[in-house]
Formats: sequence, structure tokens, C-alpha cells
Amino acid sequence: MLNEKVVEEINENDLYLRKISIEDAGFLFDSLRKKEINQFLSLGPLSSLKHSHKLVENYLQSWKKYNQFNYIIEINEGNARKKVGSISLWSLNWLHNRAEVGVWLASPEYFNMGIGTRAVNLIKNVGFIHLNLNRIEAHTAVENVNSIKLFKKCGFKEEGLLKDYIRLQGEYHDAVVLACLNNI
Repeated sequence: MLNEKVVEEINENDLYLRKISIEDAGFLFDSLRKKEINQFLSLGPLSSLKHSHKLVENYLQSWKKYNQFNYIIEINEGNARKKVGSISLWSLNWLHNRAEVGVWLASPEYFNMGIGTRAVNLIKNVGFIHLNLNRIEAHTAVENVNSIKLFKKCGFKEEGLLKDYIRLQGEYHDAVVLACLNNI
């Protein structure tokens, strides 16, 4: 188990990852209602703002237990920060020093701007430097070509295929396993 405090905020220039808070429930609810955002997320659309609040409360409980670390991705726009997505380290296994990563951006307007790449590279720093993980994995539906490209761009290597591994909108999909080992 981890003996030190987990990084609650980390940044690279104008891009920030900060610990999720209950005030982010509305952002999650609004973002995850969009089909183009949630089509590859097992989380799926949130049914209500109350559901979103409960989800964030569960994330915060998992943070306290060192099981999962959820961050909001923000960028500086002028003199203010704007929420643009979320990234998480989850399914932490402290015996084997590994975790899974998941990332999403709140709107297609943020796609292809390098935000996802920068966020994944920052979360790798959290995992490898601050949490002393040995391995971070991503399990991505084979149809999610953009995510597969993103993780490969960030140094993840394709390791295999898991048949019927992810359930999205009631249907099972094969998943590509991508992993990055601690070489920082």
C-alpha cells in the first residue's frame, strides 16, 4: 500500500490534472450525455445529475482507499481554467504495482489538439514517479481507433486482444490491451 499523499494536482504549462471534486458532477453529467463522448465508455450516459453526484462521491471514496484516482483535465484559457475532460488511474493492484488508465475529452472541439496526449503523459508521471507503479494498461474497444492511436503515441505497446471484454450499450466488444512499463 502507498504511504505517501497522492498527487492532487499536476500540470504541464497550460494543461492541468486536478483531483475530481463534487463540484465537477455537473460537468460530468453534461459531457457524458453526448453520444460522441460516451460511445466507447463503459460508464455510458449518466441518467441524472443525482446519478452524477453519486458517481463523484464513489470516486472520492475510492481515492481515500487508494483504489482509483480520478482527475479533471483543465486548460488555461485567458485568466481562467476550463474543464475539458477526465483521466483516471483505476483497478490499482498494489501487490503487482499496476493500474489501468482511462481518458475522455468533453467535446470534439478538443480532439486532435494534443490535449489527450499531454494528459496521458502527465498521468504516466503520476503513476510511475509518484505512485511507483511498474505498469499502466489501457483496455480499448477495437473500434476505438483514435484511443488506440493516442496510447501508442504515448509509448504504450499493443500486447494482445481480449475477446468480448468490454460491454458498451449492451453489446460486447473485443478489446485491445495496450501497456506502458515504467522506464522513467
